[in-house]
This record gives sequence, structure tokens and C-alpha cells, in this order.
Amino acid sequence: MSEEIKTVASETVSELPTQETPTSSPDDGALIAESKKYRKRAQDAEARIAELEKTMAKTEEAKLKEKEDFKTLYEKVSSENETLSSVAEKWTKYEETRRASLLEKHPEEERESLQGLPLDTLEFVTNKITNTKPNAPEIAGNPRKIVKPNQNWAEMSAEERRENWGEIVKGFNKKS
Repeated sequence: MSEEIKTVASETVSELPTQETPTSSPDDGALIAESKKYRKRAQDAEARIAELEKTMAKTEEAKLKEKEDFKTLYEKVSSENETLSSVAEKWTKYEETRRASLLEKHPEEERESLQGLPLDTLEFVTNKITNTKPNAPEIAGNPRKIVKPNQNWAEMSAEERRENWGEIVKGFNKKS
């Protein structure tokens, strides 16, 4: 094994006392004051610029947020508009077909005058004209004739059933 020997070179530095040269002159004080004034002014300007940049960044950010809100609002209104447009188209088609079917029920001479009516009025008029009363009112004072069978239905013959039950048993008689 080899041993390494470290040699440290040390030098002694002798320091000589430095002497300040008297360069103070009356102009030096004015120059220093002027330098301090410019330095302060530069620092104030940099601080103002930094403050204005922060303000501008905040304003720009607020505008972006506002624009995003408008974008979101625009997208919402656009989708709502599309759905409402499709519903409006469906309603218009329905109204046209309904109006055409109602007008077909009227004579051709009346169609032109009825065409300008609103749909609900046209439906009302058409229903009034086409509807007939399905059941005629009963005449007061004439009671219904109720036929009571003399025997139990199961004990009757086919002829008795026909006589007593008439139309009720017609379907039954066809089977037997």
C-alpha cells in the first residue's frame, strides 16, 4: 500500500492596513443624494408597475370569468332553444293535421270561412255539428215493462226462455 502524503501549502498573507483616500469633495455629497433620489424613484416606479400588473391581471381574470359565464349561459339557452324549436315543430304539424281532419268533416263551401278560426274554436264547432245525442230521452209517464219469469231460468224450456227473455237470450239460443 502506498501512502499518500498530503502536503499543504500554506502561505501567510500579510495584510497591510488600507488607507482610505480622502476623496470627499463637495460634489460627492450631491452626487450621492442624486443617486439615492434616482434609486428611490426607480423603486417607486417598479412598485407601481407591479401593482398595475396585478390589477390588470385581476381585471382580465374577472373578464374571463364573466365571459365563461356568458358562454355557459349561451350554451344553456342554445340547448333550450333547440328543444323548444323541436316542440314547436311537432305542435305545428299536429295543428295542421288536426285542422285538416276537422275541416274535412265540413262541406267544401264552409271550409274557407272556417279555416281562419283558432283550433279550439274549430274543434268546438265541429263537435257541436257532428255530435248527436246517443241516448234519446225517456218519455215521462211511461214506465218500463219488467217481465218477471214465472220459473227459475234453469227450469225453463227453450221456448219459455224465448218468450220471456226475448233479446237477452237470443245469443244463448243460437248456441243451443
